[in-house]
Amino acid sequence: MRRENEQLSGYTNATSSRAKLIDSLKLLVKENRILQDKLIFPCVNNSALSSLIKLICPSFEKETKEELIYLIHQFLNEEEFKETLHKLEQETRVFFDINYFREYITSGEWDNAEKYLSAFTNMNDNTYSAKMFSQIQRQKYLEAVDRQQKLPSDFAERAHLFDDFKVLVERNPMLQDKLKFPSMDKSRLLSLIKQIMDWWVPYCINVMPNANNETISLKDFPTVSNLRYASSILTDKPNQEGRPLDASSGDDSNDSSCFNDNNQSRESTSLPDADSAVCAKSLEKSVNLKLQLINEPSECRTLLLPDNSFGGRVVRLIYSHSGDFLVALTQTATHKLWKWQSNKQSLEEENVNMESQLYQPSSKLVMTNDIAADPKDSISCFALRGSHLFSASGGKISIFSLETFQTLATFANPPPIATYFILLPQDLFAFGFDDSSILVHCPCTKKTKAKLKGHQNRITCLAYSLSLNVLVSSGADAQLCVWDAVGWKKLCSKFLHSFQTGLVPETTIVNHIQFHPDQIHLLSIHEGQIDVYEAPTLNHTSQLVPDKMDLPITYATYSCDGKCIYVSCKSGHVKVFDTSTLELRCQINLTAYAQPGTISLELYPLVIAAHPLEPNRIALGLTNGRVHVIEPLESEVEWGKLPFTDSREFSTTFGSTALE
Repeated sequence: MRRENEQLSGYTNATSSRAKLIDSLKLLVKENRILQDKLIFPCVNNSALSSLIKLICPSFEKETKEELIYLIHQFLNEEEFKETLHKLEQETRVFFDINYFREYITSGEWDNAEKYLSAFTNMNDNTYSAKMFSQIQRQKYLEAVDRQQKLPSDFAERAHLFDDFKVLVERNPMLQDKLKFPSMDKSRLLSLIKQIMDWWVPYCINVMPNANNETISLKDFPTVSNLRYASSILTDKPNQEGRPLDASSGDDSNDSSCFNDNNQSRESTSLPDADSAVCAKSLEKSVNLKLQLINEPSECRTLLLPDNSFGGRVVRLIYSHSGDFLVALTQTATHKLWKWQSNKQSLEEENVNMESQLYQPSSKLVMTNDIAADPKDSISCFALRGSHLFSASGGKISIFSLETFQTLATFANPPPIATYFILLPQDLFAFGFDDSSILVHCPCTKKTKAKLKGHQNRITCLAYSLSLNVLVSSGADAQLCVWDAVGWKKLCSKFLHSFQTGLVPETTIVNHIQFHPDQIHLLSIHEGQIDVYEAPTLNHTSQLVPDKMDLPITYATYSCDGKCIYVSCKSGHVKVFDTSTLELRCQINLTAYAQPGTISLELYPLVIAAHPLEPNRIALGLTNGRVHVIEPLESEVEWGKLPFTDSREFSTTFGSTALE
């Protein structure tokens, strides 16, 4: 029956009527001036809890604050407030919960494991922290690739991996004193509350007068700065949460590479330092830099890998993902493989002096590529995929078994000549050719996904970012291009140039590019300069120009943790630069690693392979065909970590510019 009351005539049922009422109330609330500034909850930062602790006891000693933190931690643990509990651990950094960290490792939550670890330490603190971050980055990358290929997760491997992490945690000076939770007397909470109240009461609003016998106003009320939108931290040590720069951590430099022998002998002049305020600031930081100079074999650990063959210059060098073997490709299109014997009990037990052997299968086969018909087309490139090696030296691409050295297949018969190739997710390959084209191909389905055109000269290198899902290409046209790996459209491009003149270098070949482990910063290597860009926009962030006497640059690569850049030069020097500042930390001279009697102007490193797990270990491929593995002395831990009183140090400057 229709209701006679006009206001109720639209009433049909309780649900719809309540919905209309809510809408009306919302409108009234929004229009009410008294309520308008109370409708949006303030954005409180992640350190709100620690900021509150600082607010209620700002004048206490550090020990008193830590006692309060432990008591709150104990209470949260008893009440099983898991999320709040571990949030407090990260914000206050007084207790590292190894069991909680293990849950992240064994469940494969690598982002959360990295975030939790970075609350207590960062990769720059010490070698233990660097190894932990590098291993997390590497494992995250490998499992992401496995997911793309629909491979099952290996939980046993994760459990074994945690055992290695536990050793590093227990030996890490940043974590050692945070592993045991103190036994707290609950009555201590009462005394702490009393101390807090003794301090707090005089500041309570409208309770006590101030020194001028006036009522305390809100502006006099004690507050914690930066409670909203910025962090407020109890300890003096800032929490530097930067992605450590992965490893085989995600950058493809340890998966595939390309090298053109004919471009390494050209001399070029160094570009002058940029005449700008930015440049001046960068140079000012480096004026007082102390450089560690290594001249003798006794000043570092070095290993000459055994070799009874004469295969010509080493033009490519690559470590396996786990670092247990090393593959070299020579100018004569032959390969060499060295294996290391390790008991694998701990990451800490590996060092450069472990026994290595030049592997030769029982078949006595030699992995040899097809050679280009014209020597000037001798462009060498290869990539690892499990126990298979994809390789080319200007001819067809060969697939080898690393167990038997058998040639399993050949494809891509020139022309065009394959100049670079790289493995991508979803069983895809990207091939660069000397006709400036890039082919994205799926060997499983034998279908071409895309053919990319954007360069004016041959492709020199390819690099893939898993986190950005973009492919970056470099060419002999001094150009970098960024390609979307979904629709394969070109996102942007940029030409190599000098910071000072803005001009493209006379020699236009970009020899190599590589993603930093953070998968954002891109390293570009030219024979006269090294540049760093941010993907996917190719924002040019910094440029490094070595001394003229060291030019041309023959190769450069990030360490596995992204902490430093190794640069080899035709002078024979290997220079170690700090990634964040581009300051020169160490210079390793040819006399420190080359055999006596072999040193000459024609002997120098052509390629560098960074170890995927040990950030201070590198392998050098020389022009005489030999391979040397080097790392710092055990007492020095890192390259360039020496006191300034050491006799091997001297002041230096170098030409680097950085945009900030």
